[in-house]
Amino acid sequence: MMTKKKLHWKTATSLLLIVALSAVATACGEGTEATPTKEASKGPVKLNMMYETGFSVPSTSADSNAAVKYLQDKLGVQLEYNIYTSDTYKEKLRVQVASGDIPDIFSWNSMDGFIVGMIKSGQLVPVDELLDKYPNLKKHKDYEFAKYEGKTWAFANVRNPMTTAVPLIRKDWLDNLGLKVPTTTDELYEVAKAFTNNDPDKDGKKDTYGIQISYANNDFGNLWGFQQAYGIQDSWIKQDGKYVPNFATPVYKEYLTWLAKAFKEGLIDPDFAVTDGKTANAKVTNKNQAGIYVSDMDRINEFEAYAQANPKAALVPFEPVKGPHGDQGIGARVNYGGLYIPKKTAEDKAKLDKLMEWLDWGAGPEGMNFYTYGVEGVHYTMKDNKPSPISGMFNRDVPAAFLYAKQIQPTEETYLRRERSETTQQIIIDGNKRLERYLKMPNASATVYSPTGSKYSAEANTFINTNIVKVIMGTIDVKDWDGIVKQWYDRFEGSKWQEEINAGTGGK
Repeated sequence: MMTKKKLHWKTATSLLLIVALSAVATACGEGTEATPTKEASKGPVKLNMMYETGFSVPSTSADSNAAVKYLQDKLGVQLEYNIYTSDTYKEKLRVQVASGDIPDIFSWNSMDGFIVGMIKSGQLVPVDELLDKYPNLKKHKDYEFAKYEGKTWAFANVRNPMTTAVPLIRKDWLDNLGLKVPTTTDELYEVAKAFTNNDPDKDGKKDTYGIQISYANNDFGNLWGFQQAYGIQDSWIKQDGKYVPNFATPVYKEYLTWLAKAFKEGLIDPDFAVTDGKTANAKVTNKNQAGIYVSDMDRINEFEAYAQANPKAALVPFEPVKGPHGDQGIGARVNYGGLYIPKKTAEDKAKLDKLMEWLDWGAGPEGMNFYTYGVEGVHYTMKDNKPSPISGMFNRDVPAAFLYAKQIQPTEETYLRRERSETTQQIIIDGNKRLERYLKMPNASATVYSPTGSKYSAEANTFINTNIVKVIMGTIDVKDWDGIVKQWYDRFEGSKWQEEINAGTGGK
């Protein structure tokens, strides 16, 4: 048991530490260089970085991965990467933070109770001034959404906001049936019906359906694009001057009615409720099962193999359809979290400088080239003044996994893979250019931290999404949706949650 004397000593020491850290922060704010509290280590600076990725995780050792070795030599550092896929990352980080072994820099994808708790306890530092000091990162400021109490707390994995919710359609199926690209929700419905019932692939079998959606881990992967046609742009929507949950609006019931009717008539994948994102992608890109899909332009890249084996096949982006009230749009892709810097890292000037160099380099043209092509002579060679990939090498080392911040690509290059055919690349370039004007950035509610929302968000999202599935599949009638909304408010302190969101937006 700790004695009062020891407890008093520990409290005094903590106060001295807080005063010291405040002095460091003040010095930095005045534009002077903070004095590191740790002696500079001999040899290369060691950086321990921990973050999640959507890439497959390759070897992270410089001895067996040329991409890691290149970065170490380029920056003059010793890199210790702890990279995990999203299904395991959060738990691993929580355990490490709880043990007191906080990485030099780490990622988190939302401003929730976990991060706010670390901010309030003084374990993290804001990054606004650091963004201003580094020219490549400074260009990211308009896309930094990790905000709390007026400050930015993370470096986002910034990219061109060109979306992950692009409407895609089988152009060859349209041609086979003599149909035009749909422009309204009514026309989309009729095309989906034709894709389901009229043998669009001309194989003499009834083995296709119109619309592909997916549902896994209590979350939908492909519905945002359909919601846009009903003006459902954000999780919270202004109604009568106040933000309310999008599912509590009248248009949400119209949207659910459209989906339920489409499912009842067999126009939606009958197995969507047990289909995860990868499986849904495969049904569209190589199994010839579905004709309409809302995803990102990478599906065009994945479709290339099928198109090469079936030369008449064509998967192309099309403009978002207009809904019954004239709504039309595509939600911009942004990150609401990013890489956070612990205070202990900010105190170590050598580490902080190298971390910032890594981030800023990644956000510049050299970093973008590395992210896209890898290391010259290892992952690509130059032919006719253009990078030419060396077969298999980029996929072996996955250079893109070892950068976090990256240059904001021109819109037309978003999701462009230079190793793909000229035809595939041109479909993506043309689609990006055509769709950019429909992009909609998040509204003011997106960056508001709600303590109540943080407390209930996972359970509340599961509750709503589970009931959306039931409505689509017809086990709950749309007319009963108001009762579902009431349950949400009652079970998850919805009124309090809503008050916090509205207070946080300041009327914007």
